[in-house]
Amino acid sequence: MEESLNINQNHEANLLDNDVLLFNNSTSEPQPRIFISSNSTLSISAADEDDDIMLQSAVFIEDALYYKSIHHKTSKQSLSMYRWYFSNAVQRCIQVVITLLLLVGFFETPSSLSYSSDPRRNPHRFELPFGYTEGVEIVGLLVLLSSNVIQAFLTTGAHTPLLLWKRNRWLCIGFVVVFVSFVDIAVSLSLGPTSSYQVTIRRLLRPYFLAQNTTMLKKTLKAMWNTMPEIFSVLTLLGLHLYFFTVFGMLLFPKSGQYMNGTRVPGGELNSSESVEYFKDLGTGAMSLLVLLTTANNPDVMMPAYSENRLYALYFILFSLIGTFLIFNLLTAIIYNQFRGYFEGSMQSSFSRRCVAICAAFVSLLRRKTDNATTAAATNRTNTSSIGGDGDASVIPSLAVDMVQDMISYCNLTYEQREYVKHGLNTIRMQSTNGLMSQDKFIDLFINIDCKGSPDLVSMLNEPQWQNRPLKTIQAITNSRYFDIIGNLVVLLNAILMTVEIGIHYEEDFHEVFSRLNIINYIFMVYYVMEQSCKIVAKGKKYFVDWRCLYEGIISVALLAIESAQLIVYGGNTNVTPSLSLWDCARIINMLVLLRLLRIIPNFRPMALVTSVLLGIIQSLKSFAGIIIIIYYFFAVLGMMLFRDVIDPPANLPYPPLLAEQTSTVQPDVITYECGTYEQLQYWANNFNDMGASLVTLWDIMVVNNWGVFLNAYKKEVSTMSQLYFIVWWLISAVVCTNLFVALILDNFIAKWESTVQDEAPVRSTVQSLFKKKLKKPTELQIWKELGKHPDLLPYLAIPTQRNTNSAC
Repeated sequence: MEESLNINQNHEANLLDNDVLLFNNSTSEPQPRIFISSNSTLSISAADEDDDIMLQSAVFIEDALYYKSIHHKTSKQSLSMYRWYFSNAVQRCIQVVITLLLLVGFFETPSSLSYSSDPRRNPHRFELPFGYTEGVEIVGLLVLLSSNVIQAFLTTGAHTPLLLWKRNRWLCIGFVVVFVSFVDIAVSLSLGPTSSYQVTIRRLLRPYFLAQNTTMLKKTLKAMWNTMPEIFSVLTLLGLHLYFFTVFGMLLFPKSGQYMNGTRVPGGELNSSESVEYFKDLGTGAMSLLVLLTTANNPDVMMPAYSENRLYALYFILFSLIGTFLIFNLLTAIIYNQFRGYFEGSMQSSFSRRCVAICAAFVSLLRRKTDNATTAAATNRTNTSSIGGDGDASVIPSLAVDMVQDMISYCNLTYEQREYVKHGLNTIRMQSTNGLMSQDKFIDLFINIDCKGSPDLVSMLNEPQWQNRPLKTIQAITNSRYFDIIGNLVVLLNAILMTVEIGIHYEEDFHEVFSRLNIINYIFMVYYVMEQSCKIVAKGKKYFVDWRCLYEGIISVALLAIESAQLIVYGGNTNVTPSLSLWDCARIINMLVLLRLLRIIPNFRPMALVTSVLLGIIQSLKSFAGIIIIIYYFFAVLGMMLFRDVIDPPANLPYPPLLAEQTSTVQPDVITYECGTYEQLQYWANNFNDMGASLVTLWDIMVVNNWGVFLNAYKKEVSTMSQLYFIVWWLISAVVCTNLFVALILDNFIAKWESTVQDEAPVRSTVQSLFKKKLKKPTELQIWKELGKHPDLLPYLAIPTQRNTNSAC
């Protein structure tokens, strides 16, 4: 029992961390088997109550359902708090608090509540009274602090702060972030509203709460962190490529009029324009080529030299071929390969936690007093051959099916999951001669608890059975496939005529034609109403629970109301209409009618497959959306700290609409800006003066179209070092995150496409389900060791023999 004692001493090693387990599985898929001490199974303490044991087992099953760790306290009070804390209401409340904390940034000084971010318009900012946003922050931080305290309390065993830091850094850092935020709020309140300390440090820390409280986001961030070495290796190669061509360009395009040892540099006159504009020094040359990597200044950077000699184009073409088309694509391949492996490993860890949680529920049920004698007798009978008469102290017990069914009543499961388990128990009961289920069947029952989604209410209802002959005829015609085909053709014809109508609506020469087209609209309106009436007759109650039918019905009724009102008010004469006329409203309704064409997608299998995969990918990329929110929020706040109000338009520079009203010529200072600059392009609204403007500016830079304009503008207004901020943002957003996004899409698409093409049974939409085929069950020894770390389960475990450790089921 020495190994068992060592495990007991380290049972607090696994806290509420989401990535504790990561087993190295063998190539085979052994069924995990728990080795239970026969003495412990038969010796049930009188202090153990059935309800407590059933509650503990139910919570373990819930942990398995959501891939959570079992290493939390299992007393009755702790389990009640655990279930309350992880209930949907509490978790959604925490998410709402985090969302409010992030949204506070738009209301804090400088507020984003203005009509425009263009400083030329002198936008009036609506500022909340001093202390309002701080009060919201204090309440939110108190909620998050309580959340962290509860998580720390629910972890198993007594632990020191050092041990807590080693085992759950996310939680420890969460305490530090909350403390720093409270201190920062105190500083802000003490300085008052007139202080220049407005863009506070705590704003930079807020995205941490989003990462800490989102399991999949933490997994994705961990996978990204593990992929960083490979990413940095490619970025180093990219830096060497940029350095080599920068130095080579400085030699290829020397400055005009330069002398060396009294000798004029040859070729300088030919390249004077290229050197002055793009290769004035090493820094300018490097920035010009860096922007060229993104093709944002192509072919502008090449044209001065190319105009002098066409051979100079080879330099720029070779640079783009190697950097843009070779190294960037190599980076995509490396990120996809590495990230996919790390992310799959994280999913394997989640699956292993599910196996451990199911086995923990099985072990916990063995402690129940009810039917203990029957279970023990069945255990000894079913395991006589396993023991083999050699005095083996370990047996593999069974559970009564009724006991498991009673335990299910304690679980917080959805209706579909509960029905799935009940169906499995009924199957086991019919196959069993003594009403017992083995450990293997118990694991198989819950390992695939990701059952189908919510049942389709439309399929559960029956269509009305009409006895009236006309109604039966309408029902038959409506249910015919040709009825939908005709409906789609009518919508297509309506779309064509609507396009023509919009094109000639404001042309005076076509008013007569327009009037005729307007009459045709009434014909379409009548058809849509009749079509929906026929569907109501044919489908009955099913019509009102089918969202597609309801959508078409609402659109048809809205179109009927607007066209009728237009006919009553205007009498069919639409030559003169106000700025927001009924004609415009009718066109908006017609645009919604066009969406009815989407119902043809299920009729084409390839299109239906692609569409379903696309929708599934969008649902599975929530973790990536969280990463985007974090980096955007962090860099927006950092940009406000560095560049707020550093670029202001001249005082005598009016807004462009004002210029159009002037009868005099355009003011000189408006037309003297150099072409292609920040001022000439009128990028004044792209700034870091508030949170909203900062986010839009970061988006414009991430798209990399004309992002060199921002580099030059802030270099001129701030310093050369300001370009480092934009380069880092470009690397993280446009290079790393974009390639990670491609990797996630490829992984999700391949998995979903394969499962869809093979007509697999639909499962609950989880990221783990995408890797279902690649996930392997942990070995029995790994399961046993993990269970041994839990203090409430260790007394009921026996050390497996070497023979049993290496065997499968």
